[in-house]
Amino acid sequence: VSGAAAEGAVSTVEPQALSFQESGSFQTLLHKSCSRSTSLRTSRLYCTTQEANPSSRAHVQSLFQNSQPRSLQTERPYLAVEANDKGIIGKFVLKVGGYYSRESQLVRGSNSLLKMLLDHCEESGIREALRLENDFRTRHAFVSLHVWMVLRRLRGAGADGKSFSQFLYDNFQHEVEMSVHREGVRVRLSKWLRQLEDIFFGAAKAYDDAIDNHTEDFAEVLNRNIYSGKGDRRYCQALARYAIRELVSLSLTDDQAILNGEVKFSSGTK
Repeated sequence: VSGAAAEGAVSTVEPQALSFQESGSFQTLLHKSCSRSTSLRTSRLYCTTQEANPSSRAHVQSLFQNSQPRSLQTERPYLAVEANDKGIIGKFVLKVGGYYSRESQLVRGSNSLLKMLLDHCEESGIREALRLENDFRTRHAFVSLHVWMVLRRLRGAGADGKSFSQFLYDNFQHEVEMSVHREGVRVRLSKWLRQLEDIFFGAAKAYDDAIDNHTEDFAEVLNRNIYSGKGDRRYCQALARYAIRELVSLSLTDDQAILNGEVKFSSGTK
């Protein structure tokens, strides 16, 4: 995938044209229940029983209604890397190895941000609040939504933003590949990974069109791409409010904080 593709997060693939009706192990993976441990990040499953909770459903209209966007900057990177640079030899080795180069700094920042993003999607409780299914397809779609938000934010961040976006996207795709591989999918793996990549870019284009060109309601786009077109409209609207809150919050966050990986998505559901 080229740098321009990752930066723009645009594809000619229509998300509604993508099919999960292929036979074989990948179809099983995409529709798998939470009976086995799986995750985009580790083998530890973010697994909850998706039972209807009347009291929670009664409050769906209040989800993400009152919290205001804010800068997502933190005091230090989410994933801190301690360098042994206290001595002259240590500093020399790090310098020769390129530790202080701008590229190395951006790589560390992208690693930190992706780690934060994956942990947030798995552990923040947002997925529970939105009553999202706990299968591979939905987890991938939810993480993809957050990756798209960051890539969208960095489009105007110059050369550093472009490089960072490529590092982030490449690492994200590596995590997806490892997740699929852990599930035991071996047959036609490259084909399935290409399909997942097409799904990502198709969804990203649909999100951009809904926000920039008002081609359709953002909640409807989220329903199609994350709830598989079967979501309760109230929860789809709540997800739209959440995504817009985080998009605005990212816009309020300093470029350098994002490039350093010094950010954390909001976990509040009010």
